Amino acid sequence: MRVAVLYDGGSDEWTAADVAAVMANIREIEGCLLAAGHTTELVPVYLGDLAWLDRCRTSDLVFNLCEGINGHARFEDYVVAALELVRVPFTGCRSWPVTICHRKHVANTLLSAAGVPVPGFAVVHDATVPAGIRLPVIVKPSMEDASVGIDEGSVCRTEEELRVRLAKVTAQWEDVLVQEYVGGREFNVGFVGTQALPVSEIDFTGLPDGNWPIVTYAAKWVPGSVYDQHTIPICPARVTPALESQLVEVARIAWTAMAKCEGYGRVDIRLDDAGRPWVLEVNPDPDLSSDAGLARMSRAFGWDYQTLVMQVVEEALLRGRGALAEGALSGRVTT
Repeated sequence: MRVAVLYDGGSDEWTAADVAAVMANIREIEGCLLAAGHTTELVPVYLGDLAWLDRCRTSDLVFNLCEGINGHARFEDYVVAALELVRVPFTGCRSWPVTICHRKHVANTLLSAAGVPVPGFAVVHDATVPAGIRLPVIVKPSMEDASVGIDEGSVCRTEEELRVRLAKVTAQWEDVLVQEYVGGREFNVGFVGTQALPVSEIDFTGLPDGNWPIVTYAAKWVPGSVYDQHTIPICPARVTPALESQLVEVARIAWTAMAKCEGYGRVDIRLDDAGRPWVLEVNPDPDLSSDAGLARMSRAFGWDYQTLVMQVVEEALLRGRGALAEGALSGRVTT
């Protein structure tokens, strides 16, 4: 099978470290595909150049690792939508969940309508404190991912702290989410298609006093930082069977509501002081690196990295065949 491995080609502003970080996962995925007997073509995506789309048309499958264009995450939505138009099977979620989940306030509204427990929230554009929101709150850009814009000052306990934080964040981002802070344990539930993976927990033990137990940008992207050292994933999580069942059930409702159990993703959940779960985010197409969260959950499930990658491929092929069959029956395509 001919597989196009699609990725962000970057820009002149990228450092050598940026390029190396992107290429490391691409080479991992390529190695798995080659080991399975497939042929591969690495296809970078650049702003203003659609040559990548023509190259995808001639492939049997697109392994979509493109998280944006020139490092801008908002363009990821357009890449996935374009892949849908060429009707070549591709890995990961469809354009609808990718687009919606990049707009946290819209995703929260839809999740809440689907019966998913979501902490109270408001979207703001200036330093005005929203009415009806209960303190403490966490403040973050509404249209970013990967913990961009989240640091040790993101949680606000008073209206004055909130006004100061909003002035800072709204100066940089147009849409800002203010959400009621849930202070208990934090969990992640991963999915590949309909398959739920073992629950993982984030252990914040050892964070210095004054550092809120949250997953900041530094926790993910600044090795050796305080948050990196004290934001430790534990998988499988040390939970009772009853709590594990509850977490997976809530996560599955959220995953179904956003992605219809297609592609792969991760649902982030926190417990409140009464032990009730609240969904923080649904993350379509999370990091697929061998040392990232989804791979860690897969190992706990009994899949090595090669198996995880091929499960992602199989899900994409099955979904692609279903789409072609649906199109044929409706007269949209011929087979």
